[in-house]
Order: sequence, then structure tokens, then C-alpha cells
Amino acid sequence: MMKEKIRQHFNMIFADAPKTRRAIDLKEEMTQSAMDKFDDMVADGYSEADAYENVIHSIGDVTELFPAVEERNQLVLSEKDRKKKALLTSIAVGIYIFAGAVFFYFGADGGNPEFGMVLTILLCIVPTVMLVYASNMYPDYHQKEEPDMVELYKAAKYSSNKARAVRKSINSIIWSVTLVLYFVISFISYRWQVTWIIFLIAFCLQAIVKLVFELRADEMTFIDTVKK
Repeated sequence: MMKEKIRQHFNMIFADAPKTRRAIDLKEEMTQSAMDKFDDMVADGYSEADAYENVIHSIGDVTELFPAVEERNQLVLSEKDRKKKALLTSIAVGIYIFAGAVFFYFGADGGNPEFGMVLTILLCIVPTVMLVYASNMYPDYHQKEEPDMVELYKAAKYSSNKARAVRKSINSIIWSVTLVLYFVISFISYRWQVTWIIFLIAFCLQAIVKLVFELRADEMTFIDTVKK
């Protein structure tokens, strides 16, 4: 009976929510979390009435989440930071290209490929640091001291979006370095039939990065966060 009242409460809350798949998923996720919390409280000895009241009061203002189910990503930088991030990324890519040209210059026509390789590696340190910095420009989410269900969801969603942004930046680094290495090594060795293996290595690195982020995401699901 009380569980049905919880479901009806969420139906009423989401009556004016955007009519999207994301809104439906959010409602089902929050409803299930509320029911799980209700079951835990009853198992701890609370009466169903007290457990119901506690769950309802712990929900918070769900309407704050409605914009999130309309937009693809809650993680938004200011206009100034977006321009700064774009500038850092452009400069970093330019330095990677320059590093490739330096390696080609010292390695061509019997030059000094060893010196070119060392210089290229040193040059690549700077753009790599720039891209890592750019991927971490997003501010941390500061939740309330006593967060309700809505606040916990917002924190979990923000963390997920930030992880996605960092992952995209890491992938950009991987492919930028891959392209530089491919052209540099190919032009120096003229073994184009072999150097394409570099792209296979890049795919493997990208898969490892994806796996690491997915494992971290599995540890920080919304339902686990609420239960904590």
C-alpha cells in the first residue's frame, strides 16, 4: 500500500516533467531508490507510516532536475573558459604537428634521427600537459551538507558528465599522438605497410581508457550513492 503511494507521489511530481525517455528513466530510477529506502527503514524497525514520511521528505525538489532531462549534458563551462579550452586544444595540436615536422627534419636524408626523436618527445610533453589541464577545467560539484535525493542525483550526474569530458580529452590526446607518430615513423622508415599497426595500438589504448572509466562508473551508480 505504502509503496503504491510512493509511486503515485512520483507520478504526481513528474506530471509536468518533459515528455522524454530520459524523464521516464529518471522517474523510474528515483521511484525504485525511494522504495528501496522504504524497505530498508521498515527492516530496521520503523513503522510503514514513519518510513513513508521519511522517504517523501528526503526526496527534495525534483523540478530542479527537469532541465537535465532536456539537455544532453549538465556540464557547461563559462564562455571565457570555453574559449580558453578551445585555444589550449588548438595550440596543443599545433605543437604536435610541429613536433612531427621537427622529427622529420632531423631524420630525413641521413640526418640525426636519434636527436630528432628526443627533441620530438620533449616537444610533445608541453601539448600533452596542456590537454590534460584543459580536460580538468570543469569545476567540482559542491553538494549540500545534508543532501536529499535530488541533490545526490545531481552530484552523481555531474560526476558522470565530468568523467565523460575527461575521457574525450584523453582520447584526443591518444589520437593526436598517434597521428604524429604514424606520419613521422612512416616518412623516416618508408615502411608504410607496417606502420599502420600504430592505429591498432591506439584502438587498444582507447579501449583500455573506456574500460577504466566504465569500471569507475559501475562503482558510483546513483542507487548506491543514495543508499550511502
